[in-house]
Amino acid sequence: MDNFDLVIVGAGSAGCIVANNIINTTNYRVLLIEAGPSDNNPTIQVPLGYGMTFYHKAMNWNFYSKAQTELKNREIYYPRGKVIGGSGSINAMIYARGLKSDYENWNLNSNWSWENIKSTFNELEYAVNEEKNQLPVNKIPVNDVSSQHHPILDNFFKASKEFNFDFNKQLKSTTENQVGHYNVNTYKGFRNSSAKSFLKPIKNHPNLTILTKTEVLKLNFKNKKISSLNIKHKDKTLEVKPKIGTILSSGSIMTPYLLLKSGIGNPADLNKFNIPVVLNSPHVGKNFQDHLGLDYLYKTYFPTLNKDLGTWSGRVKSLLQYIYNRKGPLSLSLNQGGGYINWNSRDPYPNIQLYFNPLTYSVSFKNKRPLLKTDKFNGFIIGFNSCRPKSLGEVNLKKIDNDFVPSIDPRYLSDERDIHDLYSTFDFIRKFSANQNINKIIESPVSIDPINSSDEELLDHFKSKSTTVYHPCGTCRMSKSIQQGVVSEKLKVHGLENLWIVDASIMPNITSGNINAPVMMLAHLSSKIIIDDLKQKYQ
Repeated sequence: MDNFDLVIVGAGSAGCIVANNIINTTNYRVLLIEAGPSDNNPTIQVPLGYGMTFYHKAMNWNFYSKAQTELKNREIYYPRGKVIGGSGSINAMIYARGLKSDYENWNLNSNWSWENIKSTFNELEYAVNEEKNQLPVNKIPVNDVSSQHHPILDNFFKASKEFNFDFNKQLKSTTENQVGHYNVNTYKGFRNSSAKSFLKPIKNHPNLTILTKTEVLKLNFKNKKISSLNIKHKDKTLEVKPKIGTILSSGSIMTPYLLLKSGIGNPADLNKFNIPVVLNSPHVGKNFQDHLGLDYLYKTYFPTLNKDLGTWSGRVKSLLQYIYNRKGPLSLSLNQGGGYINWNSRDPYPNIQLYFNPLTYSVSFKNKRPLLKTDKFNGFIIGFNSCRPKSLGEVNLKKIDNDFVPSIDPRYLSDERDIHDLYSTFDFIRKFSANQNINKIIESPVSIDPINSSDEELLDHFKSKSTTVYHPCGTCRMSKSIQQGVVSEKLKVHGLENLWIVDASIMPNITSGNINAPVMMLAHLSSKIIIDDLKQKYQ
């Protein structure tokens, strides 16, 4: 297979946007490779269906981390999208730009200035609501669904007002203490993703070939250039020889995994597995960052979404409502309200991201297939994670049955500064849940009572129950040199001439919110940078 100019590995949140921009602005023949199936499964289309994709083996990698020393040696579950649209097809659909302060370390040149990043967000987004009936092509719908959010959120906002937090309905990029409604990537009651907005319009273009259920086995190199890729498609091993080069958009776990397996990485890591070193790139797989969070569950006297989704009658009613007008709980995310606050932070920006959700759930293992199961009692959640955790982990390799799989080690809480942010959060949650607007709707805490628990008890509980918020990034970070990171400001792998990376792995640091929006922004901006680079060299 040598009739392609460029190969893009991964049709996720980043890869779909990269493919669109290349197809629409060049004459290059592009092969887009996705390890998973198409995204036409109904559980993807229905927004609340992501509870069913959470453990779905056909469209989810179902990773687990290494045992975490600071989390009582627990292995943490890591769902990652293995489907057209990637994790954007199975996530909770929250659209959060992050904060201006998140991008200070990205400013390696003028392309990555805050002004350019902000204008890229503006170019990418299209604000929608119930009155807007048409979504322009190549736009991500940023849907204000606050009118459908549960009325119990009023208690959250009233309490926040008494703490002098600004109400910022759209939760934009300012660094002030702010709360508001989370926007979501939905349109007319259906999930939207970069696959819907960017890949679908070009899927029949004559210059684009899409291979699904196809695994990239290895990258091959010659004279500091990628010469070919070994792929497995329909049980056949094939060799693809791109005429120009390859763009990796496989995400923060699979991109470094593929590089390491192909001999690009720290020689100390590669020598353990007798992998010949093609390129000494010491930061491949390093700088792993992720949000670690916890939900505090409360029973309440007031009806919540548990009434709609935790009973048969409620589920039937919600289903009919969705079928009839694409509204109701099935058309929304579970994450409805929240914000960013600075509470005893050591940094000049918020250190806590909050979630206020009108529903509680547990993990059910019925028939040995885990599902998210809504609790039968009425309840709500006050959840949180650190905005900018400092602990750094890594993605490496491990060998199972004569093959390699990713080894994921976030090394949660290995940096003392993250413990400080936890103590800050415990202090805030105690005071916030004691506020009259919150306290009056609490029947009883579930599992632990933050008000009557010590810092030591809350830290022990956190280490026993916390989990990833599913935002891994940074494992091939962008930098000025190979001594600091993996790719240049122009997204080219340091030390190689025709291999680029465009996905969450290139983020120099994690952002303060859910990272799908920043990933789509960086894909939109990165693809323009790469296209300009290619036009100068090949045209």
